[in-house]
Amino acid sequence: MAQFHNQIDDTLSQQYFQEQTQSNISLGLIINYIFADIAKRPRSFKIGLFTTYIVITFLGLLQCVVQLSPLIFLQLNESTTGDTDLLYLPMAAENTSNYRLINMTDLHQHTAQVSEFLDISPRWMFMCNLGKLGVEQKFRAYFLILDSQLEQSIGIGRRLDIDIINNNQVYVSETGLRGLNASKGDQIYLNINILQLLKNFGIESESNEFTQQLRQPFKNAINQQLVTYFKEDNFQDKEYNITELAIYSQSYLNYVKRIESTSLTKTIAKEYFKQNVRQLDNYTEEQKEFAYQIIDIMFQRNMTRDAYSINKFLIRVSKFSSFITISQFEDGLFDLLIQINEFNINAQVHGGVESPKGKWTDALGMMVFMDYKNATEIFLESFFNKFDQVITDNKQNNEGMPGAISELIPVNDTQSWAKNATINFKLQEYSLMANLLFKNRGEKYETPRIAKDAIIKTTNEFFSGAGYNYPVQITAPLGFTIGLYHLMKNFIENLLGVATMILLMLSILLIYSLMIGDIEEKTYEFGMLRALGFKKSQLIVLLMLQALTFAIPGLFLGLVTCYLINSLISMYIFDMSLLLTTYSIPFSALVFQISLGITMPIISNILPIKKALSKTLRDSLDLFHRVVNDILVTVVKLEMMGISTNQTVCSIILISMGFISYYVIPMNIIFQNIRGAIIVINLIFITMVVGVTVLMNLSEQWLERQILKIILFIKQSDKNLQMIILNNLNGHGNRNFKTTLMYSLGLAFIIFTGAQFTLQAEFMNDFIKTSLTSDIIIFDASIQRLGLDEYKFRQHLEWEKVNDPTFIQDYTFSAVNLNEIPGIPRFFQISPLAHFPRRRIRLQAVEENYLQVINYQYYYPTEYDTKQTSIEYLPNGVRDGVKDIYNNEGKLDIAKTSDVYGIATNNHAQNNYKAMLNMINNITNQTEEVDKEINVIIPEGYRYEDGVDVNTPALLRIYFRDRGRAIERRLKIKHMAIKIPNNAFSGYRTVALFGEGLITMKDAQMLINEILNSRIEENKFNNQRAHQYFQKLPKNLTYGLPKDNLLIKFKRVTTKEERIDFSNRLRNYFTNDQIYLFDTITMTETSKDFFKYLELFNIVVAAIALILSFFLLLVSFIGNVRNTSWEIGILRAVGLNENQISKVFVYESITLIISSGLIGTIIGLVIATTFTLQIVAFSEFKFKFAFPTLTFLTTFLGGIFISIYASYLAVRSFKFKSIASILKGQS
Repeated sequence: MAQFHNQIDDTLSQQYFQEQTQSNISLGLIINYIFADIAKRPRSFKIGLFTTYIVITFLGLLQCVVQLSPLIFLQLNESTTGDTDLLYLPMAAENTSNYRLINMTDLHQHTAQVSEFLDISPRWMFMCNLGKLGVEQKFRAYFLILDSQLEQSIGIGRRLDIDIINNNQVYVSETGLRGLNASKGDQIYLNINILQLLKNFGIESESNEFTQQLRQPFKNAINQQLVTYFKEDNFQDKEYNITELAIYSQSYLNYVKRIESTSLTKTIAKEYFKQNVRQLDNYTEEQKEFAYQIIDIMFQRNMTRDAYSINKFLIRVSKFSSFITISQFEDGLFDLLIQINEFNINAQVHGGVESPKGKWTDALGMMVFMDYKNATEIFLESFFNKFDQVITDNKQNNEGMPGAISELIPVNDTQSWAKNATINFKLQEYSLMANLLFKNRGEKYETPRIAKDAIIKTTNEFFSGAGYNYPVQITAPLGFTIGLYHLMKNFIENLLGVATMILLMLSILLIYSLMIGDIEEKTYEFGMLRALGFKKSQLIVLLMLQALTFAIPGLFLGLVTCYLINSLISMYIFDMSLLLTTYSIPFSALVFQISLGITMPIISNILPIKKALSKTLRDSLDLFHRVVNDILVTVVKLEMMGISTNQTVCSIILISMGFISYYVIPMNIIFQNIRGAIIVINLIFITMVVGVTVLMNLSEQWLERQILKIILFIKQSDKNLQMIILNNLNGHGNRNFKTTLMYSLGLAFIIFTGAQFTLQAEFMNDFIKTSLTSDIIIFDASIQRLGLDEYKFRQHLEWEKVNDPTFIQDYTFSAVNLNEIPGIPRFFQISPLAHFPRRRIRLQAVEENYLQVINYQYYYPTEYDTKQTSIEYLPNGVRDGVKDIYNNEGKLDIAKTSDVYGIATNNHAQNNYKAMLNMINNITNQTEEVDKEINVIIPEGYRYEDGVDVNTPALLRIYFRDRGRAIERRLKIKHMAIKIPNNAFSGYRTVALFGEGLITMKDAQMLINEILNSRIEENKFNNQRAHQYFQKLPKNLTYGLPKDNLLIKFKRVTTKEERIDFSNRLRNYFTNDQIYLFDTITMTETSKDFFKYLELFNIVVAAIALILSFFLLLVSFIGNVRNTSWEIGILRAVGLNENQISKVFVYESITLIISSGLIGTIIGLVIATTFTLQIVAFSEFKFKFAFPTLTFLTTFLGGIFISIYASYLAVRSFKFKSIASILKGQS
C-alpha cells in the first residue's frame, strides 16, 4: 500500500513541476550537464576512457593479426615445402618414350591460358658429391640448375637474398661450406654420376649394379639401328677374322693415301663410291641411304688418319683375339663409356645459404645451385675433359677391347661435333620439373578450403586446354600441407576468442560498476532533474550519452593506436614474408571495433538504467532515508504466467548442449571440419569453466573467512579488527560477489589457457619424441621400399664413434615391415591354438638394442613372460622386452617329421606306424625339420580382441589367396605393451585392425625363406617377384633383410651446428631422394619456442586483465567505502585510527582476491587437466601435470598487489577527513 501511495505521489509531483516550470528540455542541456559532471568527477571518465581505449586497441590488434595470420602460416609452410604452388613433373604419355622431360615451350603456352597462373619456371635437379681439392671429406648434395632471373622476377625464393649468378658460379648451403672449409670465391667441384643422372631421365634400375643393368639396353639400342641394314639373324654375333680385316685395312690405307693426294681425286672417288651403291640391286633404299651417309662422313674427314686408326685398332685386337663380333665391339664400347660415368664440374662459390627460405624444401638438406645459362657448355666441357682423360688412359694402359676402341675415337673431333650439335640447344626448353606460382597467392591460402578450390579449378582449367592425357603430373606442395598449419591457426583463433571473452567480461563489468556507482552517488541529482521536468526517456538518453562520452573518444584513440601498431606489425610481416596486402585495418576488424565500442557501453548501461528508473521521486530526494526498490515487476509477472527465469535459462543451456552433442559434433566429423570441431570443443570447455566458477563461488564466503583467519593468525596484532572486517564482508556481499565472480572467472580462463599451453607443450614434446623415436631418425619413404644402405651407414657410424667417443651412444636398424616385401601377404593373422578368433597383424624385425636407442621413456609395457630368469633392464628401470625376444629361454621347438605322403606327426606313439610304412615301401626319404616357436611382442589391445596374452599359446597364420594354401607358425608371446615409439601399438581393441608385432631379425629371415620358398641369405629365390626385389637391394645387408629405419641416440648434449654437420655427413649415403632425416631435438626445441610465444601472449592478456581488474576493484572498493562512510565515522569516533581503518579495507581486499584467485586457479587447472586427460585418452601417453608457473605468478601475485593498492586508494580520501565530515556524508 505504501508503495502504491509513493507511486501516486511521484506522479502528482511530476505533473505539478511540469505544469509549474513548463521546461523545454533540449539535447544541449543534457550535453552541458554531462560535461559539467565530467569536470566534477573526472575519475570515472578517465577510467571509462582508458578501459574502452585499451580493450578496443588490443582486441582490434588481435583481429588484425588474425587477418594477417594466413601470410605468417603461408611463410612457415613455404619454409618447409618451398614457394612452389604447383609442381609439374614429367609423366610418360601413352605410346611414347619413357624419357622424362617437359617441353617447356609447349607447357608455357598452356599455362599462359589460365588467368590465375602467374608464371612457370624450369628446374633440373639431381644428386652429386660436393668436394674441394685438399679436403678428403665429400658431401652428398642436391645439384639444382635454375633460371635465377626468372625465379627472382616471379618470386620463387623471394625471401632468400641472393644475386643473379653467371658462368660457373654456385651458391652452396652453409653447412656444406663449413664441412669443406670453403668460403666465397673458393673453387669447389661437383662430382656428377651419369648413371644416377640417367635415372632422372627415365631409365629405371633393375639392380644396384648399374653397369650390368645398362649394358644390354645399350647394346639393344645400337642393334635396333643396325638391324635395318643387316638382314642376317644374330648379325651381332657373327665372327669376323682379324687377319682378313687387317689385310682389308692395309689395302684401304694404301687406297685413301692415293685418293687424298689431291682434292679432285677425292671428289671423284666419293662419286664413284656412291655410283657403286646405286647399282647394287640387292640393297634396299634404307640400306643405300645409310651407305650414302657413311660415305659423306668418311670423305668429310681425314681418311688417311682414320685408316691409320682402324689399322691400329685391328693390330691391338689381334693381340688378344683372332676374331671379332659386333657384340664384342659393343661390350668394349660400353666398358669404355662406363669409365666416364663420373666427372667433375669445377665451380666458384658465389655465396652461402644458411636457410633456403622457400627456394627449395628444407627436407632436401644440402643444396648446390647454379644458373642454367651456361650449364650446357659447362657440362659438355667437364664431360669431355673426363672423356679425353679416359681415352688417353685406355690407349696407354688398357690391353683389352676398350683400349683398342680408344684408337678409333678422335677426342677433338668428337668434342667439336658435340658442341656444334648442341649449339642451338636451349636447356630451358626441356626441364626435369617446372615450378608454377599463382597470382594473389595470399588470398588463395586464407583457408584450406579456398586453397583446395583454387588448385582444383586451375588444374582442371589447365587440363581442359592441354588435354587430359597431357604428359605431366601436377602436385601442390603448399596446398597439401597448408591444412596442418591452419590447424595451428584455428588453435590460435580459439585462444584469441578466449582472450576476447575475458577482456570483454571485465570491461563490461568495469563500465557497469562505473555507471552504477555514479547512479548511486547521483541519486539526488537525478531526482532533482526529474523534479525539474526530465522524463524517464530523457534520463535514459542522458545515461547513454554519458557512457558514450568516454566510449567514442576511447574508440577513436583505440582505432588510431590500432592502426599505428598494426602498420608496424604489417610492415614486419610483409618484410618477413615479402607478400603485400594492405596496411589499413581490415574491414572485419574495423566493424568489430566500432560495434564493440558502441555496444559495450550500451550493454553495460542496461542494469544502471533500470536502477536509476526504479527509484521513486521521494526516495531520490530523501538524502537520509534512501530506499532501494529494484524493479521486480517483470519477474513477478513471468512467475504469475508460470514461467521461471532460472528454469528457462537451464532449459536453453540443456537444449543447446544436446544440439551440439547430437548434431554439431557429428556434422563436423562427417564433413571433416576441423576448425568447427575445435570451436565446439572449446565452447564446451568454456561453458564448463563458467558453470564450475559460478558453482564454486557459492563457497566464496566460507573461503574468505578461512583466509581471513589465516591472515590474522599470522598478523596477531590486528586480530582485534576481525569482527569489523567480517561485518564489512557481510555488508558488501552483493557488490563483492559480482566483483569476485568476474575476477575468478577471468583468472580461471587465464589459468586454463596457461595450463593448457603448458600441458599441450608437454604433449607435443611427447608426440614428436614418440613419432620420431630417437635423437636422429633416417627412414626410406619410397614406394619401392628398397631401404637404406645399411653397410655404408654402419661403417660411417662406427667411424663417428671412434672419431669422437662422446658423440654417439648407440644406433639401431629396423627392417622393412615383412608384409611390404613383394610376394608376402599384406597381413598375417594371429589367433589362439583353437584358430578363433583370428585378427590381423603385421610383423617387423628389430635389432636387440632397439629399446635402448629409442626414447624408452615412452615405452609402456603391461605384461612379461614371468618364467624367464635371465632379465635385462633399461636405464629407467623398466624391463627390456626386446632383449626378451632375443632370449630363447623357455622357447619350445618341436621336431616335425613328414612322410612321403606329406603326413606330418609329432606323436612319439606313432613311431611303429612310421617304421612299418618304411619297411613295406622301402622308403627312406623322410624330411626331418624343426617346428620353431617365434618370439614376439604384441600390442596390449590384442588381449581383449584376440584372446591372447603372455600365458596363452598363439598361432601365426600366413594365408595365400592366390595359391589357396596357408602356412602356420607357433608364436611365443614374450611381452605385451600399450606403446612402443615408432610402432603401431595400443591398448585399445581397434589396434587389431592395424597392429604390429616385433620379432627378431633371425626369425624374420626364417619366415621370409619359408613364405617365399627361398634362401635370401644365399641369394637363392624361387619367387620371381621376390628375386627382382631382393636384387635391387643394397649389398651386405645383415640377415639379408632390407632396413628402412635407422635410429641414432647421442651420448652427450649436442649443439644444433653439430647435429647439422653430422646429418650432412649421413646424407652422403642416401640412395634416393625419398630418404628423409629428422632431427628430433631441433623439432622439439622449435615446438617449445612456439608454445613459449603462446604463453607470452597469455601473460600479455593476463597483464591487460589485471589492469582492468585494478580499475574494477578500485571502483568496487570506492563504492564499498562510500556505502560504509557513516560506519567509518563511528569507528573513528570510538577510537580507531587512520591506519587501522586502512587495514580493515586492505585485509578485506586481500581476503577477497586470495579467495577468488584460489577458486579461479583451481578451476582453471581442473578444466585444463580435463582437457589434457581427453587428449591422453586418445594418445595413450602418461598424464603429466604441468603447472603454468609464470602465468600463475603474474596473475595471482599481481592480483594481490592491485587489490592492496586499489583498497588503499579507495580509503585514502577518508583518512584525513574529520569525524564530523564523515558522519555528515560530506565528500
